[in-house]
Amino acid sequence: MNSKSLTCCLVLLLYTNLFSSTTTSSPIRINSTTSVLNVTLPHSLSQSLEDLALKTLANQHHTGSLYRAVLPKNLSGIEVSIVRLTGKSLWNAGARFSNVLIPARSVSVPPARRVAIVYQNLGNWSNHWYNVPGYRLITSVLGFRVLDVSDQDNVKEISLKMENPVKILFSDLSDEKMLSRVSCVSFKAQHEDKEAARISRMILPGVCYGSSHGDYSVIEPLEKDKKVVLWRTRWWLLMLGLVLGFGVLWFLGFLCTVGLRILRTKKIQVMMEREANDGEVFKSRWVGGSKMPSATVTRTLPESESGFENCYHG
Repeated sequence: MNSKSLTCCLVLLLYTNLFSSTTTSSPIRINSTTSVLNVTLPHSLSQSLEDLALKTLANQHHTGSLYRAVLPKNLSGIEVSIVRLTGKSLWNAGARFSNVLIPARSVSVPPARRVAIVYQNLGNWSNHWYNVPGYRLITSVLGFRVLDVSDQDNVKEISLKMENPVKILFSDLSDEKMLSRVSCVSFKAQHEDKEAARISRMILPGVCYGSSHGDYSVIEPLEKDKKVVLWRTRWWLLMLGLVLGFGVLWFLGFLCTVGLRILRTKKIQVMMEREANDGEVFKSRWVGGSKMPSATVTRTLPESESGFENCYHG
């Protein structure tokens, strides 16, 4: 083999090694920069967690039992568990595993004979993946995915249709005093969803409600935003007080005006009745079938408008 052929072989080997190194799957990397409001859990990490959970389920054959997946060391802090259910049991009893309570009368869409529910707890990685502007996460991000495992060779992610909302329990939050300052936030699992994050009010301590599969957490406003919210609340209360004050004053003024008008009307009526009583009383006479007033004397003598009367007397 000459030197030229040897050089070509070396180049071919280097190219093959380089190509194989770029195409092989690399370990999952945590990218802390993807922490914006409308960014869902990256598909690579979500898919990898689902694959690890399915591998755990492949060695287990009991339906209705919750199994915890074994994760690599570079994902320490994340907890993943999986349970396999039949579509009938999901409809009759729901799924009450982990910290997610799926109500009864839930059906997979599209319908599946067997489903697997993957529960995820991102733990101390929660703040690396999610960040809501103006708020901070005070709990780990809990989530769940639903998979159609009727065909082991064609496992796909599906959704649930539920008559009642799903409950997500945060056991560390049990103080009712925090209800006024914390909120629930949900991150949808679908990447094409425009409203990937939704903030809602927490009604019961440590309980959030959701309408679909995805990720959930509890947030509270940052200190600076708390002051802004407090200032806005006070401003609205001041404006409401001013509006109500002006409304009460206008109403009182209206009542005073109406009262003065009524008093003035009654006063005029009394004066007219008094003048009528103090005036001259006429005698009444019957003229035909009518009773009419009649004066006894004539107060003024008639005067002629022309001088004919004087001429006549002269």
